[in-house]
Amino acid sequence: MKRIKFFLGSLAVIAMLATVSCNKDEDNDGDNGDDNPPAKTSDLLVNELMSKVETQGIFYTDAEGKYSDWAELYNNGDEEINIAGYFVADDGEESDVADYYEIPTGHDALTTIPAKGRMMLVFGASADAAGTIDMEGFVNDTLFIPMSLSAKKDKAVAIFDTDQTFVTESADFSETGEFGILEDDKSLGRVADGDDTWQVWDVSTPNAENK
Repeated sequence: MKRIKFFLGSLAVIAMLATVSCNKDEDNDGDNGDDNPPAKTSDLLVNELMSKVETQGIFYTDAEGKYSDWAELYNNGDEEINIAGYFVADDGEESDVADYYEIPTGHDALTTIPAKGRMMLVFGASADAAGTIDMEGFVNDTLFIPMSLSAKKDKAVAIFDTDQTFVTESADFSETGEFGILEDDKSLGRVADGDDTWQVWDVSTPNAENK
C-alpha cells in the first residue's frame, strides 16, 4: 500500500511540474526578446506645427490653392510605429470625441513612421466661410485632414490611439498658452527633435530636423 501511495504521489508531482513548464512556454510565446522590443506609443510625439501660414506655405496648399496649416509627427523610438486607425484632434487631450479624425487604414506604407522618422499632417479645411472645399485623405502621399488650426477655437494638436486613449499633444498654441497666438509664418516646435522644451521658430522645418 505504501508503494502505491508513493507511486501516485510521484505522478502528481510530475504532472504539476509539467503544467508549470507548459505555462512558462506559453508565457514566452509572445515574448519578442530584448533584441526586438515592441514599439511604444509613448515614443510618438507632435514635433512642430504652424497655424498661421501666409508666405511660407509653399509646402502645402488646399483645394483652392491657399496655404494650409500643418503639424509634424515624430517617432522618438527605435522601432517603427504604424498610426493607421489612430485619431487626431485639435483641442488637446480634452478634445471632444465627436471632433476626432481617424487616420485612414489600408495605407501602411504611408502611415508607418520609421524610427527617428516623421510624418506630416496637413489641415486641409479652409478657415474661410462655409461652402469652401476641404481636402481629405492622401494627396501625393501626404495626409490632408479636414480641420484647421485656429488659436481662437483650438488649443493643441492631440493624438489618440486606436482605442481612443490619449497618446501625445503639442504645446498650447492658443492665446492662453505659454507662447500666445503664433505670428504669421512662425511655427511652434520642440527645440530639437523629441525634446521636452518648445519654442517659437522664425523659420519652420516641416518634415525636417528641428534646428
